Order: sequence, then C-alpha cells, then structure tokens
Amino acid sequence: MFDPQTKYDIHFDSILIKDFHDYKEEYVVRPPYQRKSVWNKKKKQDLLDSMFRRFYIPRIVIRLVRVGNEKTLKEVIDGQQRINTAQEFFANELKLPKSLKNLHEELPGKTYSELSVEHRKFVDRNIKYNADIVKGIDNPRHPEHQRVASEIFWRLQQGESLNYMEKAHARLSSLSRNFIVKYADDITFDYEEYKPIDENPYKHRFFSIINRKNDRMQHLALMTRFLILEENGGVADLKDSNVMEYIDKYLDEKGIGNDSFENNTYAKSVISTISTLAEIFKNDPMLDDEEENENGEIRELNREYFIISVYLLLRHLKKYYVLSDKEKVFFREFVLDFHMRWREKHEDDRDIIVFQASRQQSINEIETRHRIIRQVFFEYAKENDIEILTKDDRRSFNESERILIYRRDNGLCQECLKEEKPEKECRVPWSDYDADHVVPHSKGGVTNVDNAQLLCRCHNQKKSNKV
Repeated sequence: MFDPQTKYDIHFDSILIKDFHDYKEEYVVRPPYQRKSVWNKKKKQDLLDSMFRRFYIPRIVIRLVRVGNEKTLKEVIDGQQRINTAQEFFANELKLPKSLKNLHEELPGKTYSELSVEHRKFVDRNIKYNADIVKGIDNPRHPEHQRVASEIFWRLQQGESLNYMEKAHARLSSLSRNFIVKYADDITFDYEEYKPIDENPYKHRFFSIINRKNDRMQHLALMTRFLILEENGGVADLKDSNVMEYIDKYLDEKGIGNDSFENNTYAKSVISTISTLAEIFKNDPMLDDEEENENGEIRELNREYFIISVYLLLRHLKKYYVLSDKEKVFFREFVLDFHMRWREKHEDDRDIIVFQASRQQSINEIETRHRIIRQVFFEYAKENDIEILTKDDRRSFNESERILIYRRDNGLCQECLKEEKPEKECRVPWSDYDADHVVPHSKGGVTNVDNAQLLCRCHNQKKSNKV
C-alpha cells in the first residue's frame, strides 16, 4: 500500500486568545524565515468583529521548538497577524469596531479593560483560535527542520504569494543570506534566545539614505545584486532567478546563525563601496529635510537600476582612479546632474534615451548602462576642468625594488629616524620591513623606488593611506 513517511506530526488544539497576551513570552510570533508585516486597523477590527460574533476564523499553525533540555517555545508558522491583533486588544492598544453595535450597544469603541465584567468573562473564557500543532521538527539549529518549517510557511502563503526575495530570506542556512539580512534588513533575530528583534543595529547607513522602501525586502534584493556584481568582477546578470541562485549557492549545513560570510572578499568590497556612497552623500541637504522627505532620503537614489549604475561607476572609479575628498564631492554633483538629465529625457539626448531604455537586469542592459554612465562621467569631468587621476596599475613593489629601497635606506625605519630614536632602535630586519608608498597608491602615488621609503610595521600601520 502506498504510504509515504511523514516528515512531522500534527496535533489539534484550541488556544484561548488571552493566552497569547498573558503568556506571550512562550510564543515566537515572527520566526526568522518570515518578514515583519502589519495589518492595517480595519483588518484588525474586522477580525475582532468575527471573534465576538463567533464566526469562523482560519486555523493558526504553530511549531513546537525545543530551545533547551527543559524548554520549548511555540513558533507561529501561520497566524502572525491574528495573534498580534489579540495581543494588541488585550494590551488596550486596539478598540472594538463600530460594526459591533448591532450585537451589543456597549461594545463599539471599547478597549479590553473598558469592557464590562460580563463581556470580559465572555472574551476570556470563550474566544479561542483553533490551532494545528506541528511536532517532530523541533530543532532550530537543524537545517532540515528549518527548511521543512519554512516550506510549510511558503505553502500556506499561496493566497498571498511571496516574492523571490521573501523566499530567499527563508533560506536560513545560506551564509550569503545571513550577511544580506544582517546589513540590509530592518529587523533581526536572536538565535541564542530564539526570539525576534524588531530593530537591526547592524543595518548599513547606505540603506537609510536611498529613497526605496523595504516592505517587500527591496533593500535585501539590492544588497544581493551588489554581491553578484562583486563576485563577477563587474557587470553580470541580476535577474530575480540569479538572486535566488546566489542565495542557494552558499547553503551550508552549519549555516544557521553563521555570520562568517562577512569575511568574504566580495562581502568586504560591497561594504566598502556602499560605505563610500554613504560618505559621499552624508552632507546632502535632503538628509536633513525629514518633514518634506519622509526620513531624509536622497530622492535621486530611488530606482534600483539607477542605483546599480551609480554603484558600478563608483566601484570602477575606486578600483582604477584616485578618489580623494575633492573627487567625492564631484561624484555627488555628477550623480545629481546625470539624474536630472535622465528625468528630463530630451529627445536629442541619445545617451540618456538608451540608458533609460536599458532598465532590465540582464547582463547586456547593465553593460549598456555602465558604459553610458562612465562615458558621461568623464565628459562631465572634462567640461568642468576636473582631472581624474589614474592609479598606478601596479600596487606592490617587486623583489628588486624592495632590495634597492632597503639598501638605500640602510635598513632603517625613516619615521623612527624622524623621531630621533637611536639608530639601533631604528633598524628593521629584512623579514619585518615594509616598503611604503610616500604618496599612497590610493591617492595616485606611483609604485617606484623614488616614491618609496622603508618603514617598520608599526609606523606603516599608523601611516595607513596618509601622505
């Protein structure tokens, strides 16, 4: 007889809605694979109306999660908003709707504590949510248990389909997913305590200056696309399917709660570039205009394909050109000017017309946009008499140059000598010496013996990229 083995067991229960308030610490209302969503007031009051009339309310789904030898929590796979509504009502944060007037004239507009004793008894003892209790997949550190739980969640959302990024967000054992969520999401999750946290202290400043919402995880999608660009060394396909593939590429059986991806070269490059973007726009007057501009955002940084083009341009400049404070100010001026041209769309401005027509996320259209914005940038620099200096292609001194520098400086740290230390203290063994650019490579300094000096490790670290 055909009888596939089940992956979990389901038990049926009825839970008094007051329990969700009185024992709220027992419930994980937002698991790590779910987004935070909020019903509007009307939806909440419609639910309260149904509760008091004892109408049918769909079953909630709860998974038992074991977080210790003697402790389990009840994780809400489906029913987040129904439980939130009950909790708000018992906390006196939600009033009963006017629609209940024909049920009892004293009900409309009342909070829970304002109800009569008779009505409170009715609520406390009679209003329940029917629940399916899922057992047998209770290990929050087990990738397969978490995958099955998120699979149940996805299948229950068919009436309100999840987008590709919301599905990617549920890949809890993906190392790249963890990095993206840490630096691009509004909220986070404490795996040690196994509880949601409705704020994220790690969210990068860049996402607070762009004029894009994050209600459907748009910030996470953008961060993923940046990572794909870095891993491909520049332009790449950035379609929704590529985002999903990138998340799945870094699935790891020990990935749940694992933040090691931030040590990845590509992750560091993304953080570096978006940090530079945030720095470039930090003094923009729009960031201070919160009354007129919501949370103070750069209005020009609103369309994803435009932001990606700006990111690619800055990435290119950081890699091949000197980017001092003067160039950063000029970069901001260029972005604002280019955006103005892009929005005005003059019929004779062929570059902008092609740029706007190439708004999809295929590699060919991204390459077209990147080529156009680079060309326009250097034309704009020429028009404004701004010289963009190239970096020396070679960053490191070769062995022959290192020998010449060491012998020319007699094996002595040049900064130690300036501090008038005894020569004995200035001497640096060959194995410990650093050949330093006098004018840093990042500021256009060339890699040759004339622009080099011998430094001890300590002084080289202190000097960093200063002249």
